[in-house]
Amino acid sequence: VSQAIEKPRGKRPPSPHPTMRELHLPNRRRAQKFVTLEDLALELHTQISLTDTVESLKWKLSSQKFCPIQNIHFTISGREIPNTCQLRDHLDMHTRFLLNWHSPIA
Repeated sequence: VSQAIEKPRGKRPPSPHPTMRELHLPNRRRAQKFVTLEDLALELHTQISLTDTVESLKWKLSSQKFCPIQNIHFTISGREIPNTCQLRDHLDMHTRFLLNWHSPIA
């Protein structure tokens, strides 16, 4: 007979960074991950050309994630990649960059 071990509910363990707090908003969708253009092509079930603009890729992401384009951000080395430039100006198919998006729509 195996017994399930229950974790005590209630208070969370103290945060390792007491000055950093996280606000929990129910029904809020968000993601922050490092990806390559190949990863996004597989996820979006489409082909991505390096001559595409950043904004065109954000449109594809926006339609899949039901998220406004202004809430999608691509950053590399802490700097945001502008919407008007072509992908090849900052990325190639194997360069990892940070994709950050959040949606106010539940």
